[in-house]
Parts: sequence; structure tokens; C-alpha cells
Amino acid sequence: MGAPHGALPAGLGARDTLRLEAALPLYGHELSRAISPLEAGLDFAVRLDGPDFIGREALRRLRAGGLPRRRIGLVAEGAGIPREGYDVVSGERVVGRVTSGTRTPWLDRAIALALLEANALEAPLAVRIRGRDVAVRRVETPFYRTGMAQGS
Repeated sequence: MGAPHGALPAGLGARDTLRLEAALPLYGHELSRAISPLEAGLDFAVRLDGPDFIGREALRRLRAGGLPRRRIGLVAEGAGIPREGYDVVSGERVVGRVTSGTRTPWLDRAIALALLEANALEAPLAVRIRGRDVAVRRVETPFYRTGMAQGS
């Protein structure tokens, strides 16, 4: 159906790369029973002052006490691709875990979303990739923005 318009078939890998470039959370990766919507950066979707819903009081307590973890965007500075489950380290201390990662063709870089301890948000970071620490830089998300130059 799409061939006359130049459309090509695409699989889950293409979908996941696009999702990651847009920094959209995927249940089971950036959001789960163990990762709150507040930690996942979905504050805009949770109205804690609106109608009651299951879990609202727990989220209110979490926000009032300070979030222990935050979802962040990372760009690899060296060779290697941060993948789901890899440790994020600051020095020798594990401070988080990659929730999703890939090499993006649009930016021509390895990118990742990670859940990081709140007290490590400003620390120098690396991702432990197959026993080797690869420096990463924290970046604002989404990774892809309209008008962004390829490779920047």
C-alpha cells in the first residue's frame, strides 16, 4: 500500500530507535511497577492535584520526600553502545542503570536513557560496557529536535 509513496517496511528495531531519539518511555524499560511516572519524567501526565486515582497518595509522598532517581539522557563520548541493563558509574560507584540504548543513524552517535540516583546527577559519568568504562555526557532530551544538525 505504501510502496507508491516510497514507504518501506520497518521493524521493531526502527520503531525502538525512533522512540529512543524522541526519549519516549517504554513500559518495562523506563517505566514499570518499580519506576514511578515521576522518576520516569512523566510529571506532565500525572495530575496529583486532580481527581483521585490509585497510587496518587504514594506519588505525592514520593514527590514531597524528593525523588531518589531520575531518568536522564546520555551520549557516549567513546566507542561502544550503552545497552539496556549496563551499569552507569561515577568513579568506581554504580549510580544507575541504562534502561534503553542504541546507535542512532540520525545523530550518528550512541545514545541512552538511564535511571540515575538523584545525588549523582551532576557527577562525571561512564557506562560500563563489557568491562570497560566509556565516558558519557548527560544531555537534555529528546535527543532529536526539529532543526537539529545531524551529528551534533
